[in-house]
Amino acid sequence: MNRLNYFNPYDSKAGSHEDQLTRAYLVLLKHSGHAFFTFVEYCRSRHKTSGNEEPISIIDFLEQDWEIETQQGNPEINTKYLLSILITDSQIKTAGASVQPSERNARYDGIITSGSNLTMVIENKPRSRNVWFDQLNPSKQNLAEGINVYSNPALLEWKEIIKQLNHLKTVPTISGYETIMIDDFLDFIDDKFPHLNPYDSFYLCKRHKELLNRRIENLLKAIASNENLVKCHHGRSLSYYIQTPYREVERICLGLSGEGNESSINLALCFGDSQRQASSFYKSNPNINHLQNTKWRVFPNFHVAFMTSNLLRFESEDSEHYLQFWKDNVEEIHQQKKEDVPKYLKWLVDENVIRACFQNGFLSQSSIAAI
Repeated sequence: MNRLNYFNPYDSKAGSHEDQLTRAYLVLLKHSGHAFFTFVEYCRSRHKTSGNEEPISIIDFLEQDWEIETQQGNPEINTKYLLSILITDSQIKTAGASVQPSERNARYDGIITSGSNLTMVIENKPRSRNVWFDQLNPSKQNLAEGINVYSNPALLEWKEIIKQLNHLKTVPTISGYETIMIDDFLDFIDDKFPHLNPYDSFYLCKRHKELLNRRIENLLKAIASNENLVKCHHGRSLSYYIQTPYREVERICLGLSGEGNESSINLALCFGDSQRQASSFYKSNPNINHLQNTKWRVFPNFHVAFMTSNLLRFESEDSEHYLQFWKDNVEEIHQQKKEDVPKYLKWLVDENVIRACFQNGFLSQSSIAAI
């Protein structure tokens, strides 16, 4: 029985296997005319012909019978044209590469045939890192002599397909049955392949951590003067930041905190985050009064670092006092010799700049002199 029969799923492959995704999507195309012709139009719009190649015509699909198959090994292909299609999770570059018949033994994830005019062979890779270009070359075996193989593949993205399916649900002509099929497919994506969802808004990311981080990265790249200024910080939690040219605040950070329904997205401006930045910041006579009674949370972030590694962080009870103290003592912000560290930290404790106890009870006031 045909694998695209709705009632004939794979029994030996996990739901998260890419073949299950291919089958689910092709079943949807088989049962929803709206989804099918939207897919064909997407292929047409993303394909570039070269030389004397005829452009793909959606009219051919309306005028001729079409057939959908999955997991076919070296099938007979005798249409006038053959188009190779790749569906993956992100854009990839194939500059300089040309699709051509290959000696390889091919097994196509999907095949869509339009009468005697066009065959589409589909390669589905939910992770673009698993793609190699030879997979887009059709096998010479059982390939009709004289068939025209389009030199350029059609490169499609799952996120665009999913956006199109969400839009289809709002089309007045779509049937209730098709809407149910589309909803079921989108639920399947959410459950088994959530990283394929679009991330054009935080709402569409559906609290999925990978999607949220992608959205954060893309958002910062959209507002930065240069995409290369957006970098990733791998600390206690993954976050992204824009590298700025200002000495007082070199990073504007955007990142996740918390888990599940308790997670949040935080924007942070890390003023004075290093010795050099701190000196510039406090010399500028900063004032934080205007941030009171707003959604901004202002807090000190005193920490001890060695080279590029933060070793320990301290808590402070009074942000205003902390700020004023360093404005009055900006000349004391400098590198400390190892033997001077105990005295320096004890002075800050006595001045109520930092608390005596470190995080996790690592160090108490009685042991400061022993550092």
